[in-house]
Amino acid sequence: GLKNKIAGGKKILSQTISVETVESEIANSLEDVQNQFKNVEIGSYPFFRLGKIGVSIVIRSTEKNQIDDCYKQIVSFLKNKKIKIVEK
Repeated sequence: GLKNKIAGGKKILSQTISVETVESEIANSLEDVQNQFKNVEIGSYPFFRLGKIGVSIVIRSTEKNQIDDCYKQIVSFLKNKKIKIVEK
C-alpha cells in the first residue's frame, strides 16, 4: 500500500577498512579526514577477532568518487602511523 507513497533516494555505498589498532590511536586522524569530506560518513567500530584487537573503519556515501578519495586519505595516514591493515 505504501509503494507509491515512499520516495527512494540514491543508493548508499560503503567501503570497509579493518586495522589492527585501538580506536583512540586513529580518532583524531579520522576526525581530520571527516572534516575534509562533509558528504561522507565515517564510522569506526572496535572488534576482537581471533585474539586480535582492531577497528573496522566504514566509509559511506552516495558518491563513489567521494568514498575513493576518502579511502585514499585514510590509507595514507594509516601507512604513516605504521598501522597494519588486515582487510580492505
